[in-house]
Amino acid sequence: MSKGLGAPIGSVLTGSQDFIQRARRWRKMLGGGTRQVGILAAAGLYALEHNVERLAEDHEHAALLAEGLGKIEEIEVHPSHQRTNMVFVSLSKSKEECLASFMRDRGILLTVEENPIRLVTHLDIERKDIDETVDAFKEYFRRAA
Repeated sequence: MSKGLGAPIGSVLTGSQDFIQRARRWRKMLGGGTRQVGILAAAGLYALEHNVERLAEDHEHAALLAEGLGKIEEIEVHPSHQRTNMVFVSLSKSKEECLASFMRDRGILLTVEENPIRLVTHLDIERKDIDETVDAFKEYFRRAA
């Protein structure tokens, strides 16, 4: 199952061997090894029956996000990832310092630990959220100038 379908499990995590070992440790500490198969299967079936067709909406939102961010001079959008619900962007290191807290104050959650930054759309994201995110990036760079 996929988070894009709204299922509660099913993801892929990539990174260095050390990063994966730390992630596994945290998963276990937070109960990530616990499985109630019937409940998870029901959630997965619901996702397959109700959310597959709307994945195109996530891809459309990602394309709109990439287009909007691409108009901001300080942001480089990586076009090879625009056919999914993910948008990858790069900024200069000097511009990343306070970005996560600035965005969090506006209800936008992102991690700026690695470059490129990955932005993901999903079933809880609406068009207005895309517009607000692009506007927040514009405001951030206006203030940083």
